Amino acid sequence: MQLLSSAAVRRAISRLSLVSLAVLPAPCAAQATPTAPPASGPLTLRQVFDLAASQPLLQAARARVRAAGGSRATAGAFGNPVLSYQVENAPLSANTAPSVDREVTTTALLPLEPLYQRGPRVQRADAAVRAAGADVVSTRQRLLVDAARAYHRTGVAQEGAAVARDLLAWLDSLVSYNRARAREGAAAEADLLRAELERDRAEADLAMQEADLARARADLAVYVGDEGTRHGARRVTAITAPFTMPVGANQVAVPDSADRLRVIHALAVRADVRGARERVTAAEAGVSGERAMLVRQLRATVGTRSGAGNTYVVAGLSVPLPLFDRNRGEIERASGERDAALLELAATERGVRADVVGAFDAAQVLTARAGSLARPDSSGTVAFLAKADEARRIALGAYREGAIPLIQVLDAARAWGDSHATYVRLIAAQRDSIVALLAALGVDLATWDMSTLHASR
Repeated sequence: MQLLSSAAVRRAISRLSLVSLAVLPAPCAAQATPTAPPASGPLTLRQVFDLAASQPLLQAARARVRAAGGSRATAGAFGNPVLSYQVENAPLSANTAPSVDREVTTTALLPLEPLYQRGPRVQRADAAVRAAGADVVSTRQRLLVDAARAYHRTGVAQEGAAVARDLLAWLDSLVSYNRARAREGAAAEADLLRAELERDRAEADLAMQEADLARARADLAVYVGDEGTRHGARRVTAITAPFTMPVGANQVAVPDSADRLRVIHALAVRADVRGARERVTAAEAGVSGERAMLVRQLRATVGTRSGAGNTYVVAGLSVPLPLFDRNRGEIERASGERDAALLELAATERGVRADVVGAFDAAQVLTARAGSLARPDSSGTVAFLAKADEARRIALGAYREGAIPLIQVLDAARAWGDSHATYVRLIAAQRDSIVALLAALGVDLATWDMSTLHASR
């Protein structure tokens, strides 16, 4: 009985992958309404990024920008005047003769504290609006990095399940081959039992791979929502080739100088750093505002008083004396918040420095190894995977001729599966490292042109 050709199966899978993996379109500006994926077919990374724009956490960050805008409108508003109308010596009835002349007083009470308190309030509110806007970008970057990881995890699990199915079908053929030979007396019963045992192990491994795929798809659904999980669209494009290093990420010859320039650039453009700096600005404005609150409720009164046929001007100024409450507690609170904001800014900058250096080093190591492993042979096939296919084919041929024992065939089959799993895991890790590097450098992933990475899809 002839075994099923694993090479034919792999060629069919490759054709399906090439058909389904079209080049990703150039991204447009991030929009609140995401682009829905096609009703059928695999999801691309760009489609995942577009769908993640509707993630509730990102919408919540945008809502906070609107809330900060409302606080800014309140901070810039002047206080409302208070109008007062007062009548004195008015008779209770028309039959009562007035003993004295009636007096009418009309006044307007104008709050004056906005004249010296409005500036710090507006400055603080403006900084809060800018910080909320930076938080939107920072939240979006974080979500897209996590979405890319979920996408690649799904791709790894998808490929792992496909490899497990291929290996199970191959082992089924091997079991059938040994069963036929055992009936003819040409093979030992032990070989049949060993092949069946390996087939059962592969079947259990397939079940675990499919469970991992189900969990990975569920994790991906957190970012793509119902649009990405409908009609089987949770399949993702096959992970076949690594990304290239971003242009300009490694253009400086001296490593120390390169790291320093990358860190300086990231500190200048990263949204989380900008948000931390705006919070420092808001906290400093808060200190100024609390110091201006030493004199509270400064009021000016302007009006007229009419009586006995004469009209008089009424004017006054109300000034509270800061004898007991000099607002020291609030000034101390605002100063503490400013110090905390400064320390948080320092911690954010330190984290950015570590993030940039670590992301670049990881991307460099993984890119070098992935580029070596993904090198094609003369036929255009990945040489590493072609070696695994050839080793399994040769081992099977030698076993049929009686040159090697069954255990070596099974070892070759396991090596084939491990090679394919290792390859796709490495490519996924390298792609994740490039996305993380772009985010660490402050590149906006929502508008990032993926065609610059020259990845084969």
